[in-house]
Amino acid sequence: MRGFRLNRKQKILRNLLVCLLLAAATYAALGFPPYTVRGMLERTERRYLLSDLEPLLVKRERIDYSNKLLDTHETYLLVKTENTYIFTKYTRHFLAVKPGYGDKLKMGRDFLCAAQGGCLYLAGKFPDAASAIMQVTAEKTERYCDKDRNLIRTEQGPARTFTYQGERLGEELFEFRYMEEDGFPWALSDLPESEYHLGQAAYEWYSTYVEGSGGTGVHHADLPVTVTLYDGKGEVLDTLDFTISNYELFL
Repeated sequence: MRGFRLNRKQKILRNLLVCLLLAAATYAALGFPPYTVRGMLERTERRYLLSDLEPLLVKRERIDYSNKLLDTHETYLLVKTENTYIFTKYTRHFLAVKPGYGDKLKMGRDFLCAAQGGCLYLAGKFPDAASAIMQVTAEKTERYCDKDRNLIRTEQGPARTFTYQGERLGEELFEFRYMEEDGFPWALSDLPESEYHLGQAAYEWYSTYVEGSGGTGVHHADLPVTVTLYDGKGEVLDTLDFTISNYELFL
């Protein structure tokens, strides 16, 4: 008795089913990664016990690392739920998706300011604001430590206030650009400090020197920020005062 033989169409169907099963198994093994914005929002809701997240800003970047065969894709999300605003990101490399490197969910009540790609984004309910001006103050602060990283002294240098005009991107979102995309040169030895943009000052002006190490590091600092909101006639509506991490401005 001859065994049962599949015809051509049955073989194609069998192969498709095998591929689907393998894809499902791979997807499960990777932890059911979110590949769409909606999936990322749902993952964020589950991680932080939130609900009904609405995207205000979605930015995507592709990064080509020299030591990796495939490109890395990053998705930045600025979202809201009622009066709460959240900024986060997800990183995809091939099929794996995870919260981006250094991701610490940033959350604000009533408004939120976050930096990404040379821009500061201010989200909040400002229905009557026709324009906005942001001022960020950086002060040169150099720290000197012994070999055990105990602080010996701190030297203060000049302070500078950077001023940026906002652009409305939506009913609840302003953008303030402080440098061009990919506009952060790491070698600044020939550039006068007076010509630094905010990202360069946030990196260069907060140095830590350790005795005997021969190198320097960048220490964390919170830079004061003031945003002034104006109505269509140029009258001041409100002023917001808060701080932003210098790390956000150059990473």
